[in-house]
Amino acid sequence: MLKPMTNGDSLNGFIGLFFVANGELLLHICALPNGEPYGDFINYPESHDTVWQREYYLKYRVDYDFFPRGRIIYNSMTGVYLLYHDSCAAAEAEALSGRYPERKCVVSLDEHYQCHKCNSDYIA
Repeated sequence: MLKPMTNGDSLNGFIGLFFVANGELLLHICALPNGEPYGDFINYPESHDTVWQREYYLKYRVDYDFFPRGRIIYNSMTGVYLLYHDSCAAAEAEALSGRYPERKCVVSLDEHYQCHKCNSDYIA
């Protein structure tokens, strides 16, 4: 479900999740019709943990919540994307939000997405 993209590609019509590992943005997206409906929202169909185990664990040898991460969902009632992120991924979240139509993506810090630096209870 990883779609290679360049920095200028629009994300309109896509939802996903991402990690920021050692400064590299690892973005996984899917088209809205392939997302998972959840009430008024459409969510990426896989968890961070599932994607991490399949794609990155062998390379980085840490758990999925070690690096900053975030998620992009879509509100089908309002037509607005919601981009939730770890505070350590703020710059990447802002850059991603700029790839959606103006005023169609709301960026929000979410304590659920805390990396090892932000989570005082993180156990290495």
